[in-house]
Amino acid sequence: MRILINALSGIGDALMFSPALALLKRNSPDTIVDIAVMFKPVEELFRNNPFVNNIYFIDFLKQSTLKSLKQTLALRKNKYDVSINVYPSNRREYNLVQFLEGAKIKLAHRYNHYSFTNWDFLNTKLIREVKDRHNTVENFELAKAAFPGIREQELAGLEVYLSEADRIFADKFISENGLERKFIAGFHAGSATFKGHINKRWSADKYAMLAQQLAEKYHAKILLFGTEADVNEKIQKTGGGNVFIPKTGSLMESLALMEKCSIFISNDSALMHLAAGLKIPQAAIFAYTNYKELFPWQNRHIIVRTELDCSPCFFNSPKPVKCIYDGDEKYKCIKLVEVEDVLKACEKLIEEIPRNVEP
Repeated sequence: MRILINALSGIGDALMFSPALALLKRNSPDTIVDIAVMFKPVEELFRNNPFVNNIYFIDFLKQSTLKSLKQTLALRKNKYDVSINVYPSNRREYNLVQFLEGAKIKLAHRYNHYSFTNWDFLNTKLIREVKDRHNTVENFELAKAAFPGIREQELAGLEVYLSEADRIFADKFISENGLERKFIAGFHAGSATFKGHINKRWSADKYAMLAQQLAEKYHAKILLFGTEADVNEKIQKTGGGNVFIPKTGSLMESLALMEKCSIFISNDSALMHLAAGLKIPQAAIFAYTNYKELFPWQNRHIIVRTELDCSPCFFNSPKPVKCIYDGDEKYKCIKLVEVEDVLKACEKLIEEIPRNVEP
């Protein structure tokens, strides 16, 4: 059998297919599994994955439509038995791409919101989206449609594969900055910006205050991750000499440095899921997205959020997030999360962490 996985929607979504990928490949080792991606970091993420045979990068966002169409139609020569649109992929463009790839069986989801506008009729089999079901399990259901014998109980954690070169880079950074045997906390204060998701970011000022308190109480050193330079520079300015912004050349180098962290604090973001794949204890700060569907999969974590009647209010659809409040109360779900709330989560996690570090 030959399968094509369309992991077009982003890093975190692609990563949450990795347990299903591993499970189907272990149950059918002779199956050829290829992946189509449109973001370079996703290509990096799967480059060392032992369950992937071929990766096809198509730059839909930057190159001409004609070139993208030619590359998509070229995949037809592989004569795939099955293609899968990784969950969530609730845009008509994803379904059109899958249709053009020409697999015999085309698997995707029927979404609870705005599914009628996304051309899901172009697929041959649709899996019904279930509210509050984790994205990893939604992806499992897609794989199960192709391999009915696999069992959800066998799903493992998110899978991240670092190279030796990535780990050498991280070791060098730690050594050059005098961080050996230091207690290191990783922060990701950013998030995606599409669909208005910049509004799920916890305040950079609050991250800076948290950095100060972790440094004072635990002699922590803080590593700031993500591409949001303005946010990270603001945190570093307040945090001072205990805060570092590593310069990395790739996603995988960043992940190798993340692996050095004893704890990870972040918004709901791709790096939150990557931290789960690296098995770093984490405090995950949520706003209006559904933590029941997006919590760090099979990893020690504490969710920090504000319980509101209106939250979660964001659903998988092409439409941007929209808050029912105005003025200072707009997106109060994230604004009401205080430094003390996140610090308490960190303290609880730190109590559980075996440490052999210097003050």
